[in-house]
Amino acid sequence: MPCINRTSIQFKRAFLFFGVLFFIGCSSEDDCCSDTDTDTTPPPQAEELTAADREGLVWNDEFDQSTLDTSKWNFQTGDGTAEGIPGWGNGEEQTYTNRTQNLQLENGFLKITARKESLQGKSYTSARINTQDKFSFQYGRIVVRAKLPKIAGTWPAVWMLGDNYSNVGWPRCGEIDFIEQNGQEKDKIIGTSHWFDEGSSNNAKYSTTLDFPKLTESFQKYTLVWNESYIRMFVGSAKYYEIAINDTLPFDQPFFLLINLAMGGTLGGNINSTFLQEDFLIDYIRVYEN
Repeated sequence: MPCINRTSIQFKRAFLFFGVLFFIGCSSEDDCCSDTDTDTTPPPQAEELTAADREGLVWNDEFDQSTLDTSKWNFQTGDGTAEGIPGWGNGEEQTYTNRTQNLQLENGFLKITARKESLQGKSYTSARINTQDKFSFQYGRIVVRAKLPKIAGTWPAVWMLGDNYSNVGWPRCGEIDFIEQNGQEKDKIIGTSHWFDEGSSNNAKYSTTLDFPKLTESFQKYTLVWNESYIRMFVGSAKYYEIAINDTLPFDQPFFLLINLAMGGTLGGNINSTFLQEDFLIDYIRVYEN
C-alpha cells in the first residue's frame, strides 16, 4: 500500500473548496474586477431652471427634450463647400451631420460628438447648429453651462454672427466668439471678436485668453454681457474678455447663435492618430434682456 500524504490531501481539499466559493461569488467578469477597474464617476446633473433664472429671460433652451427643437435650431451639414468655404474657411477636417451619432439630447444635455470615421471625403464627423432666421438679439446677457472637450485637436465653440451675414458676408457682418478653446491648450478659454476694418480694408479681430484649468474637468458657467458700450465675457466670476464698442464696429445690430465642435484646422491644430471620439456637453443656453 503506497504512503499517503494526508497534509497534501487536506491542502488540495481546502483549495478546491475556496475555489468553488470564488467561482460562485463571481457571476461575471466585472464582479471580480478590483475597484480600480470600475468607473465610479457620477453622471453629470442638469441644473433646473428656477424662478430666479426666469427673471428677464427672453429666450432659452434647456435641452431637456428627447430631440433637438428645430423651431429654435437649424442643422448645418457638410464641410462648408456648399457655402463656398471648404473646411468652413479654417481648414477644418470634419464634415457636419444631423445624425444622432453626432448630436443628441441626453439626460437634459446637448451632446455634440466628434467621431473618427470616413464620410463625404472627410476623416471625422461632428455637428453644428444655429438659430439663423429663428432667433437673434441685440444687446443682453447670455449664460451657458458647458463642459469642454479635453482631447487635443478638438475645437468647440459657442458664438454669434450678425443677422446680415447672408447679405454682406463675413467678416463685415461681425462675429463674436463667446466660448472657444484651442485644440492644443485645453486649460485656456478664448474670447474673440471679428470685423472688417474699413480704414485698412483688412479683416480685423481682437482676442484674449485666460488660464482656467477646470474647463474640461467639470461644468462651468460662461456669461456674455453685451450693451451699447462694450462686450464682456466671464467664466464663473473671472473676466476673460472685454472690448469697447464704437461706431466703426458692427456690434450694434442683432446677432444669431451658433454651436459646433470642429476638428483640426487653424485653431484645432494637430489631431492624434489614436483619436476615436470626444464630446462637447451643454446643459443650457439662456438669453436675458439688457
